[in-house]
Formats: sequence, C-alpha cells, structure tokens
Amino acid sequence: MSESIQPSVPFIWPEPRVSAGVAPYASLPFEEVARSAVSIFGVASAINRQAVEWMEGYLADGAGGTRLRLVISIQPTCRTTEADLLELVRLTERYPDRAAFRIYPEKSLRDRSSNLLCFSARDASVVVALGPAENMGLGPTSASQANIVTSVSPSTLEACRKWFDYLWAVAGPLQPEIAASMPQLVIPEGEAEAARLWKEYRNRCLTQPQGDTPQLKVSVDAVTGEVTLTDQKGEPVASPTEELGVPKLDGLGEGIARVFEQGMLVAVDKASRVPPLEAPVKPEWFGVDSFRQTGMVSSRTSFKVAPFDESILKRIDRLRCASGDLLPHYSYALADGMRWIPKAAIPLFEAALTEANDEARKLLNATVGDNLDTFLSTQRDRIRADAQRMYEAYHPGGKIPESAVGNIVDELKSRLGKAGGEALIPKVAYSPVAFNVGHVTKWSSPWGQAFQLLKGIAEFPRAAMTNKFFWQGVRTDEDALIKAMDVAGDHLVAEYGGRKAKQRAAHELAVLKDLEASPAEARDRCAALWTLLTAGDDTAANKLLAAAAEAKASAAKAAGG
Repeated sequence: MSESIQPSVPFIWPEPRVSAGVAPYASLPFEEVARSAVSIFGVASAINRQAVEWMEGYLADGAGGTRLRLVISIQPTCRTTEADLLELVRLTERYPDRAAFRIYPEKSLRDRSSNLLCFSARDASVVVALGPAENMGLGPTSASQANIVTSVSPSTLEACRKWFDYLWAVAGPLQPEIAASMPQLVIPEGEAEAARLWKEYRNRCLTQPQGDTPQLKVSVDAVTGEVTLTDQKGEPVASPTEELGVPKLDGLGEGIARVFEQGMLVAVDKASRVPPLEAPVKPEWFGVDSFRQTGMVSSRTSFKVAPFDESILKRIDRLRCASGDLLPHYSYALADGMRWIPKAAIPLFEAALTEANDEARKLLNATVGDNLDTFLSTQRDRIRADAQRMYEAYHPGGKIPESAVGNIVDELKSRLGKAGGEALIPKVAYSPVAFNVGHVTKWSSPWGQAFQLLKGIAEFPRAAMTNKFFWQGVRTDEDALIKAMDVAGDHLVAEYGGRKAKQRAAHELAVLKDLEASPAEARDRCAALWTLLTAGDDTAANKLLAAAAEAKASAAKAAGG
C-alpha cells in the first residue's frame, strides 16, 4: 500500500486511491484544515465515540483558544448512543467557553441531515467541508459519496452563517438528562410504537429548557434571510457565529461581495505577444558601433527595418495591440494597473478580440501573400536601396556589403515568421478575486478598492449616455454591452437611452466626481455610492459631501482664527 494521503484544499474525498484501497488518509481528510482553524461551526450527523474523541483532542490541542459550535443530528438506528452524547456534555463542562453543542433529532429513520463544517482561519479565510459522510468522516465511506472541501467567498460564508444560526436556534439544548434518556436506537417491534417513542423524544428534546440559558426564539428576515435570536422577553441573544467572531456582512458588504463574484481580474498576457513586425538590425551591419563613449559622454545607436510601407505597418501594429486597447471598454479599473471584467462581458470581449485578430491576419496575408520567401524576394531591391541610403549617411560614397543586406532579409524573415501563427494579438489571463471585509488591519482595507470598482460600474452607463466619443473603438452591440457591464442592478440601466435617464446621468456623474474627491472614509463613500447606484437616491451622498464641506470650512476658520 502507498504512503498515506494528506490532501490540500480544494479537494473531494474519498479520492479514488482511498476508495480503491491503494492508499489511506493520514487522518481525517480535513485534519490539516481543522488544525489551522481558530473556530469550527456546522452540523455533524450520527457521531460516535471516535468523533467525540477527535473533538476532545481538537479542543485540548488548541493552544490558540480554538472554539467549536456544532449541531449534532441523530435519527433512529444511527450509531450515536447516549454515552456519546454524555461525553459531549462533559466536553462542554471541561471547555465551557470554547465548546457548545445542540442536538437535532430527525423526524424519522428516512431523514438525513447535511454534514457541513465551516473552518475559519486567523486571516479571515474560510474553508467548508460539505458532503454525505456521517460521523465527521471517521467511519467507512462509499466511493459514491462526494465530500467537498474548498475555500469559499465571503457571500458563501454569509449564506452558511445564516443557515447555521437558524438551525442552532431550532435545535434542542444538549443536557445530561436529554442525553441519558435517549431511547434505544433500534426500532422496536410494532412500527407505530417506534414512531411514537421517537416523536415523544424529539418533542422533548426540542422544547427542553436549558437551565439558566434562555429559551431561544428565532426570526428570519423575509428579504435578507438574516437570522435573529431572542429570548422569551424579546431581548437579543448572541448567535453561535457571533460568539465565534465569524465576520458578518451587512447589506452593503454582502452586495459588494456579490458584485466581486460576478467578475474576475483580467490582464494582458505579455508573454504571448507577437513581437513588432519591425525587425531590429545590428548597427555593425551599417559599419557603425552600437555603443560609443568619450569621457563622460556615451551614445547608443540602433536600427530597425520595416517589412513594408509605414501606413500598412501602423495599421497592423494598431490591430496587434488590440487586447490592451479593447480591454478598457469591457472592464473596470480596480487599482493602478489592475482591471476587473464582468463574467458576462467576457464573451463580448473575446468576440471583439477575434474580430480584431481576423482583421489583422487578413491585412497581413493580403500584404505578404501565401509565401514568405517570395514576398521577401520582391522586397529585396527596396530593402537594399533603403539600406544603402542609410549606409551612405555614415559612410559617404561607400557601399553596404551584400552580406549585410542578406542579414537584414533573414531578420525580417524571422520576425514575420513569428507572426505566422493563428493569433497576432496577445492573449489575456483571468484570475479570481474576492471582497473580504473580514480582513482589515492597520495597513489593509478592502473599501478603497471596492469604491474604485463601484465608481467604474456607475460611470459606465452614465458616460455612455453623455459622452459622444464613448463608443469609439467598441466592437460590440451597445445594448448587449450595457447589460453585461451592469453587475450591481443599476437603477439607470432600466431606463438607458431615455431623455430623463440622460439628464439624470449627467447629474449623477457630477455626484460621483465629488464623492471621489471627498475626504470621507472609503466605506462611507461606498455606502453613499451603493445607494445612488442601486436606488437612484443621492441623499446619503449629499449628506456626506455636505459634512465634508462643513468640516473643511471649520478647519479653515480655525486656522484663520
């Protein structure tokens, strides 16, 4: 058997080597993820002594104060026993501030819960383990069970957080008497009697008060899905994820996070560029030193030879640079040298690249023809004549050697040969990017970058309606691109092109310019811009700008007084 496996994120388990019996896991498949986490929350089903011992070891080894919040799902005939539940009770007694469990008995034997564990690291990154394997993966698993372990975005974590807070609220408290009174998990003879026993136990479990801990009431926001926990008096109660310090996105943070998920970083792949068609040639071929120095004065000399006339060369070079020229029309600036493209705009962008490449290829083929050697032979006399004139500029009355002409032709052949592939224009590279509001330090904040992106999103349709030069160089249907670039539900896009929309666009562009110049905090500017963008409400922006103007006036007055 091969050496044991320690997978790295992202992965699915059990992997084929394990299912085939070729190699085992070194421990739990997600062991390394768990050990680097500062907190774990989620639901685990049908646990037994193995899982309890793992949790005990996790808490005992957690020198950094690792914390655990789990809902334990059980159903009739599962492997969990009253002894296992009592051990969990003892864990909470040994680690009262770090471990907490609730229990959720399923309605029947046929009901099965999901198994979902969320691991939060110190840098605010989150990994999720999700799949059908019970007992935290410590028992036998089927090759058909796909358990996924992967990093997730802030908005995915937000959905997990809400789901778990609700489940925690409706699950029952795990108390000694509940654990000890769990009925024998083998269905007794007589199906009706078995169902009655389980129903009674389930009702008792879910309605059992938990000593001094208040009975929880749960409410779910119909619009946002936010889960709120209160006691019987209506007083707020901290949710388990609040106790763990799991980052919580407000409406602004969640909205921006979902915007980021709709696009990717995009950059021109410089390594894929076809070199310029002008060929550099050695100055020595013209009888000139490439470098000269006299005392403190130095000079460098370089020469280039074009394969055809300047007008055609400029047209091909302009098309050859199409990737960088077209990119600003299909993407937004995220920071200096960084651009972000909506996923919906990628097909439109790549179609424009294909069109530009086809045009450049057609022009090059029409100029060079089917045979490169034949083309260069027709240009040899012109190349010789032009090179001779340049040679005479340095050596009056001299004649350029024929070998130098041959070298120049060979260099042009090499350069044009590199342009003979399918792509004349460079490719681009896409990379994922996320908005992580949970990682804010003295030297880092996501809000400045978020404002830059929101500003670009807002400016795009407004500039399209007010700037008559906006669509120059764009190779895409106007309406299709406006729709693809709208990743935030822009209120003005629905009225795009209308007279009132154009008037509103001009006004809001002025507000955007003032917000960009405002000294207000980036998050406050994001909030004001988000409201303007999604609802057409400039109230928050005007208040922010007025407050900044008032502060500036007060500072000037104080300085003058």
